Amino acid sequence: MTSLALFFVGSVLLANGLGLLGRLSAKDTAPINLFIGLTLVATVAVGALPIAGSSEPELSAVLGVTGFLLFAFTYLYVAVNTFKDLPGSGLGWYCGWAVLVSLFLSWVNFDRFGDPKFGTIWLSWAVLFFAFFLVLALGQDRLAKPTGWLAVMQAFTTTTIPGALQLTGRWGDTPTALVVGAQVAVVVVFVVLALAATSRRARRGGGVRA
Repeated sequence: MTSLALFFVGSVLLANGLGLLGRLSAKDTAPINLFIGLTLVATVAVGALPIAGSSEPELSAVLGVTGFLLFAFTYLYVAVNTFKDLPGSGLGWYCGWAVLVSLFLSWVNFDRFGDPKFGTIWLSWAVLFFAFFLVLALGQDRLAKPTGWLAVMQAFTTTTIPGALQLTGRWGDTPTALVVGAQVAVVVVFVVLALAATSRRARRGGGVRA
C-alpha cells in the first residue's frame, strides 16, 4: 500500500511543478491534489489507526506513515486553496513547518531505520518544502519556476521511480550512492536555476534604477 501510494505521489509533484511553470492552471492541478491527498489519508488509516500499543515496532510503523500524512495535508491544502480561491500564504507557512518535519523524518530514517536512501530523499523533500515556503509565504516569485522544475525532477527521483522499484522488489538492490547522487544532482540544478533567476531579477532591477 505505501509503495503504491508513493508511486502515485509522483503525479501530484509533476502536476504542481507544471503549474508553477505555467503549463497547467491551478484548476487543472486541483483534482489530482484532492485524489492523491485522500489516497494518502487512506494509506495512513490502514497503516496507523489499527495500532493500539506503544511498543518499538508499533511506534516504528506509525513513524513510517507519518510522511504520508504530511504530504496528504499539503495536497488537500492545495486543493482547498484552489477550489476556494484562497491566498497561498497559509500554505506557504505550512510548508515552512513541513521543512522541520522533513528534517525530523530524515533523521528518523538515518538513525532509527538505518535507511540512508530515504534519509536522503527526506532531505531532498525538505529542500522542496523550503522552496515552496519562499515562494508562497515570503513572496519570492522569482523562485517560482526553479521550484516548478524542482518539483518536476523530484516527481521522478523521489517518488515514481523509487515507488516502481519498491513495487517490483528492486529497491533493496538499488545502490545507495545512486539514490544520493540523484538527489544531490536535482538540488544542484535547482540552486543553479534559482541563482540564475535571482541574477536576472537583479539585472532588470538595475536597469530600471538606471
